[in-house]
Amino acid sequence: MAFKYTGKTPDTFFEAVRNYGLLATCRTRLRDVFLLVRRFYLVKVWKMDIHPFTIISLKATLDRTYPQGIHIGEGSAVNFGAVILTHDMARSQYKHTRIGKYSAIGARSIVMPGVTVGDHSIVAAGAIVTRDVPDNVIVAGNPARVIRTGIMTTNFGRMTERGTSVGKTSPQTSDSDAQD
Repeated sequence: MAFKYTGKTPDTFFEAVRNYGLLATCRTRLRDVFLLVRRFYLVKVWKMDIHPFTIISLKATLDRTYPQGIHIGEGSAVNFGAVILTHDMARSQYKHTRIGKYSAIGARSIVMPGVTVGDHSIVAAGAIVTRDVPDNVIVAGNPARVIRTGIMTTNFGRMTERGTSVGKTSPQTSDSDAQD
């Protein structure tokens, strides 16, 4: 709710909080504190390799069976419900799982053990990543497949340029377009 100036003083404390957005500000700051405490806990207690300039949702799950196997690069984002695994109990394997710089792991996606997600890549929501993801691509599906290449991302996996779709040809320029 946006602030609307009415020219009168609020009657109650709760009306003042609602009108001036103090509650939203407090909630945002409290969330930021929780994120900092969680990052500290994951890095110092569990010994995960997480860059300080990374956002990890409070609802994301990072595998604690082999916590030293999680490596998340600078400027990446792990969204809510995402799962990053480092172990395979059926085969008794413990592997390093890496997320590159400026990448995004979508909501409710799963990154399997031993997978490397390249720099500037995006894993779409609900994707199950079973193989390595190259740099500058978008992957989606189960199992995850490349659906777009040649993308560039900035902080937290935000796309800055559109890439080309896989399997589709780019439009050819005509002679009149080339002369302009």
